This record gives sequence, structure tokens and C-alpha cells, in this order.
Amino acid sequence: MLNRLLLFIMAACLGTLFLKMELPIPYLLGGIFAAVACKVAGSSVTWPKNWREVALLVAGYGIGRNFTADTWDKMTHQTFGVLEATLIAVAVAVVIAWWTARHTSANLISCVMGIMPGGLTQMMLMSEDDPRADANVVVVMQTLRLVGVIVAVPFLVIHGLGAQVIQGGVTVAATGGINWLIMLPLSFLGAFLATKFNVPTPRLLGPILATAAGSYFLGSLQPVPDLLMMAAQVSIGLYMGVMLEPKKLSATRELMPYIFCGIVLMIGVSVAVAWSLSARYGFSLITAFLAMAPGGIAEMCLAGMSMGEDVSIILTYQLVRLLFLNICVPLGINLYFKNKITG
Repeated sequence: MLNRLLLFIMAACLGTLFLKMELPIPYLLGGIFAAVACKVAGSSVTWPKNWREVALLVAGYGIGRNFTADTWDKMTHQTFGVLEATLIAVAVAVVIAWWTARHTSANLISCVMGIMPGGLTQMMLMSEDDPRADANVVVVMQTLRLVGVIVAVPFLVIHGLGAQVIQGGVTVAATGGINWLIMLPLSFLGAFLATKFNVPTPRLLGPILATAAGSYFLGSLQPVPDLLMMAAQVSIGLYMGVMLEPKKLSATRELMPYIFCGIVLMIGVSVAVAWSLSARYGFSLITAFLAMAPGGIAEMCLAGMSMGEDVSIILTYQLVRLLFLNICVPLGINLYFKNKITG
């Protein structure tokens, strides 16, 4: 317990440093870097999954409260853009998977599961259940994709796209609306219902959808205090960082060049599509890029919050892609690889 407390303090200090450097999602990055540093130093640090899930409840509330009646109007007017962005992201991932499988010993089904953006949990579970897939390859590819994008995106949007972190860097200040203490239980209710109905990533999507419904029907909701959101970011970052096991990385080192080249390609395509979306629909290039970026829904929305971008747009695009990846992609994988021998 003491080791975890010290790890949390270390991550919070790193996050504060990143905040001073005006990086988005500073405390999440602090958690990732603190955990990775300990792993590299040979420490067998761990971070409880249930602590991460409590943090996701807080993050889900913070993200969902940005959904308003105006968001629904935007969704209906941008249906083509949302579907286009989703299909392009999946198509690019398939190309990267084919290229990686062609030039390494990893088989195609493992590479497809490993590179799909936004489907970390679902793809990992599928790889454990499918004897044709190498679960170690999937875990390493998904973890490196997610961590790589989350680390790269803040530097790109600040130094490449000219974004600025708003004062505070964690949540957007608000004075009106229903008190967060009254509405935060919505997150717990949403997580419970999402788990009962087998919604993908229920600890995140449940709170987002429940809070979004509350914001839509009840009006403005206050954000959680900065300190609580900071702790949530640190916890999420630490859990991601401890997933990078040196032994697993060593066993799949031949994949590393292809994974990192794939990350660069996905980010490059995301920037190109973001230019098109921004021009067509009128929101900022940074909002469009975060909506398109192949990171996690929580991380990209938190990054948008820290820069004062339109989180409702980011949420809409990322949410549709997440649902598509968790519902349609598994069906497609099962159909394509049915009765195929992967080698």
C-alpha cells in the first residue's frame, strides 16, 4: 500500500511538472511516465484495476456532462462525417495489420486485433478466447498503440497545431448548473446498468451515457473539483503504465518498428481527415483531430477538456467509433477468419 501511495505521489508530481509545461492531460501523462519509469528501473509495481474503474466513473461524469441538446443536433447534421471518420480509422488499421503480418512472424488475426484503435478491452478479451490469436501480441500492440498515441498527441497539438492549455489544465471552470455531488451518483448507476446489459467498457461508457442523459434532460451540470479529476487522471495513467511489462515487450521486439510506424501513419491520416472535417463542419482543427485521433475515448475527451475544445464533438466521434469497433469489428473478424488457418 505504501509503495502505491509513493507511486501516486510521484505521478502527481510529474503531472504538476507537465502542467507547468502546459501539456494537455498532464496528470494522466504523469501516471504513465511514473509507472513506466518504475518498470524500467526493475520495480514490480502494480495498480489495482478497481481503482482505475473508480477513476473512470469520475472521468465518465466529466465527459458526459458536456453532452447537451446542441450536441444531439450536431450529431444528426454530421452523420456522414462521423461514419466517414470511423470507416477510415478502421481501414487504416487493417492496412497496418496486413503490413505487419506480412513482414513479421505474427499472424494476421493477432495483428488486426492488436492495432484496432479504441478497442483495447474488447480485442484483448477476443484474443484470449480465440486459439488462433497470440494474446501477447495483441496486448503489446494495443498497449503501445494507446500509450504511444496518448503521449504523442499532446506534443503534436501544442507544437504542431498551436493548441493552448486553459488555466487549470484539468477541467473547465463552471459556476452554474446542478451540483456535482447530487449528480455524480449517475455515474455509478450508469456503470451498473451498462454492466447488466453487457455494454462494452461499462465502467466508462455507462457513466458517460448516464451523465449525458442527465445533462440533456436536466440542463447544465457542474464539473467535479479539479483535485478529484486530477486524482482520476493519475489513476488511469498509472494503470496504463503498469501494463507495459518488459518481458512481454522483449518477446515481441520484432513488432516494434511496425507498431511505431503504424502509430505515425494513423496520426498522419487523423490530421488529414481532421482538416477535412474542420473545413466542412466549422469546428476547430484541434477538436477535429482529437475526435479522429486513434487514442482512447476518455483520454482524448480529457485532452479536449484541458484545452477548452468542444468535448461534445470529440465524444460523438470517439463514441461512434468505439461502438463500431466493439460491435461490428468482432463480427467482421469472426466472419473473415472463419475456417481460415492463420500462420
